[in-house]
Amino acid sequence: MNNLSANSTDTKSELYTRLSELAELVPEMRAGQLIAAIGELCADLHGRGLWDATDAELLEAVWHFRRNYESATTSAH
Repeated sequence: MNNLSANSTDTKSELYTRLSELAELVPEMRAGQLIAAIGELCADLHGRGLWDATDAELLEAVWHFRRNYESATTSAH
């Protein structure tokens, strides 16, 4: 496996892990809603939605979504 394949595999694995964590953090959202929200945020960040985004771009969108969610819930309390 070359470095590009290893990086892609590592990024994809991390993406699935972070999505799973996010799903636990936001249980009120159905899976489709969460994925759609991540796709919209990715389109805002990178100009590419779910279909065209790279795993790294989606991972970045997951991190942004989580930070935004945590910030909103922290300031609401």
